Amino acid sequence: MIETSIAITVNRKSDIEVIQQKIIENKMQFPVYIREYEFSYQINFTSDYEEWELDTAILDCFPEYEYTADLEKGRKEIRIHISRYQSEFSTDGWGRRIDNPLDETKYLVKKSAKKVEKFNPAIKVLFDNQEQYYYVNIVNGINKTTEEQGFLLLDDFKTNNENNSADILKDKLYKSPLEAFHSGYNKIHDLVNADFSVFQEDKKKAIREVQKLPRKIIRDFINACNNSVINDILKNLDENISFEKRTNYVTDNRVQGIIEFKKYLETSEQQLCGKNLKIRSSWSFKLPFVDVGVKYYPVSIDQGKKNISKYEQIKFELMDNKIVNIIYES
Repeated sequence: MIETSIAITVNRKSDIEVIQQKIIENKMQFPVYIREYEFSYQINFTSDYEEWELDTAILDCFPEYEYTADLEKGRKEIRIHISRYQSEFSTDGWGRRIDNPLDETKYLVKKSAKKVEKFNPAIKVLFDNQEQYYYVNIVNGINKTTEEQGFLLLDDFKTNNENNSADILKDKLYKSPLEAFHSGYNKIHDLVNADFSVFQEDKKKAIREVQKLPRKIIRDFINACNNSVINDILKNLDENISFEKRTNYVTDNRVQGIIEFKKYLETSEQQLCGKNLKIRSSWSFKLPFVDVGVKYYPVSIDQGKKNISKYEQIKFELMDNKIVNIIYES
């Protein structure tokens, strides 16, 4: 059996006689408990039925009031509130657990004056950090067959069409501007998605354009290293180039200036030239910094042994289309 616990709080003590009479008229077949407090009465009982009719009977006594489950913003006098609760362990007549046991509260409050909610016809849409605006343009309309008056949408969602110069969408005659606005909001989604696709493509093109020259400079540098052509290696380097070679995060070599870097390339300690470095797809751009993953096959002393590729990282810093800093990590 499903039992429903019902609690009624009467916050205006002068209402208790009216509420009590409605309970009596409802012919309850169980005890009803009434407790008096300084500022209110508390009524409790448990029924094998939800007793919805009692809510209606109480509401009929207060024609200027209505029930709400949401008190909205601001403060309102809660004249009465009614709570219903069913245990999650409640079962039906067949012993089966009920799916959605009641646990709700509603409040008897003064009816609100019905106000037509105003709205802004401009809808702001964010494309990343850019603000895009779309507009729901609404005009008066009439059904010529029935003479019913209402509102229509203009087939223009890109501009604030104050002179109503666009074609009218003849899909529906809306009863209120707010209904038309909500419909217009739903209609802009396909348009927004199409614009966002163009925005993303333009953004990718802009990124490719920004990255184009740094990619070329770095590719030229690595190709020159592979070919061991020192003049080509130095071509895109700043006069104050800083170079650092690290192994397991420990610095092996550090040189400053293009003359010292050239001397380094001519020593047996250099680690850049003649490796046939292959640039991997793992470019990381945070300009002016660019990280590039490279791999190569070390020369094996044992000619019969299969070489295993090694993966290393080169970090570049660029300024005014020149490389100013290189960190080679292995």
